[in-house]
Amino acid sequence: MYTTTLRRLETDLGDLIARHERARDLRDFSRYRENPVRFIREVLKGEPWDRQGEIAEAVRDESLVVVRSANACGKDWVAAHLALWWVFARRGLVLLTGPTERQVIEIVMGEVGRAFGKAKDLPGELYRTALRLGREEHAGILAFTSTEASKLTGFHAPRVMAILTEAQGCEDFAWEGLLACATGSEDRVLAVGNPLRPSGRFYTVSRPRSGWRAIRIGASEHPNLTEARTVIPGGPSADFCERIAREYGRDSGIYQSRVEGEFPDAGEDSLIRRSWIDAASDRWKQMEAEAEGELVIGVDPARFGPDQTVVAVRRGNVLLELVAWGQCDLAESVERVRGELERAGVKPGSGCGVPVTWADPWSSRRRRHAVGRVVVDEVGVGAGVADRLSELGYNVEPFNGGRSPRDGDRFLNRRAEAYWHLRDLLERGEIALPADEALADELLAQVWRPTSDGKVMLEPKEALRGRIGRSPDRADAVVMAFAEPARPLVAVTFGS
Repeated sequence: MYTTTLRRLETDLGDLIARHERARDLRDFSRYRENPVRFIREVLKGEPWDRQGEIAEAVRDESLVVVRSANACGKDWVAAHLALWWVFARRGLVLLTGPTERQVIEIVMGEVGRAFGKAKDLPGELYRTALRLGREEHAGILAFTSTEASKLTGFHAPRVMAILTEAQGCEDFAWEGLLACATGSEDRVLAVGNPLRPSGRFYTVSRPRSGWRAIRIGASEHPNLTEARTVIPGGPSADFCERIAREYGRDSGIYQSRVEGEFPDAGEDSLIRRSWIDAASDRWKQMEAEAEGELVIGVDPARFGPDQTVVAVRRGNVLLELVAWGQCDLAESVERVRGELERAGVKPGSGCGVPVTWADPWSSRRRRHAVGRVVVDEVGVGAGVADRLSELGYNVEPFNGGRSPRDGDRFLNRRAEAYWHLRDLLERGEIALPADEALADELLAQVWRPTSDGKVMLEPKEALRGRIGRSPDRADAVVMAFAEPARPLVAVTFGS
């Protein structure tokens, strides 16, 4: 498996950077197997500062390690040195990826090259995107951008270390591909990056109870600041920290991520804040069982491919649940949507779609029948779903995000208006959402900017899909469910 994969990648190796003709036997490095810091110092002639040493020891001891760091704190330096430790002291294979060729080749592999050159007596041939050890079949480095991660799908070796650099920018499929390669008891995964946005896989694995050893490094911990002098050239400086504080404020998201090494509450251009979503999830725990009001179902249909059909069930101010499925044709999707409507209590032939509270003529009890509205994205395949549900007697309200908004002076289109309405509801703390990290990711990924005439516009959906690696189906279904205010209950009495 290793040989076949390596041959596939040989054309990508690029020019030979360095070769050590006279080198020590690989067995000489085995004594460093449990001491990566000593290997870095004695073999690679590097001097890690204390937090870099902590990262090295964490990788030695833990299967999954994630590091979120302020700018210029040396996360790529330690990742490169650990890659060489893994190759020579553990006789393992390193799979190195990142979102751009510059990050992978110029920065991390550049650090590998500098350390390899300093060592002098390390065996092997170093290329722009690989380190090869001749006949050593299961040891070396393979580097590639995260968009090329599919090349190594299902690839395994006895000891694998997967390194994701600038992990906040790596697509979900790159994470999944490398995690699938590092499945052995001795394997390791190291993800390093800047905490720029509180969403995505990098954010998720950095949270408590994720199963990952999470390390945060702030600029104030760096020797350049603790010793008030330039200990490590290129590291953060007090001037840098003060400049960010002056320009953006110490409470800004930029200061939190670039200086403190902490995830901000929202990205620089985010539509929705993380704290609003977390608060909505906290409210859901109290409100879900007692939710009252109109029943509204948001439906974002899909057919075959990676997209999913999502049904968002809302009662009053509470999103009760999200149901999602994929790989269904139009007829199958309509039947599954019908099943979810039935389970929620929505009936065909419901007329005006207003929930009705009524007195049962056969008893003294008052009962509520959830009539409900069904809001369906009518773009593309959704038009067929909306038409069929209407034919079956459901109270369907088509939704088209590209159409003109109600407030044309403020919003570019209906999509921007509906998302901004959800934003307002979350900011005011008026609605409750179940804890759903996929939904949170999609909501937090939404960015906006003003048009030239001052209207609110969202990032095009295709651009968003490219950034997060999927369509925001869950977020769209929820936005449609909450696009209109809930209608009041109507009391109807039967009999005398």
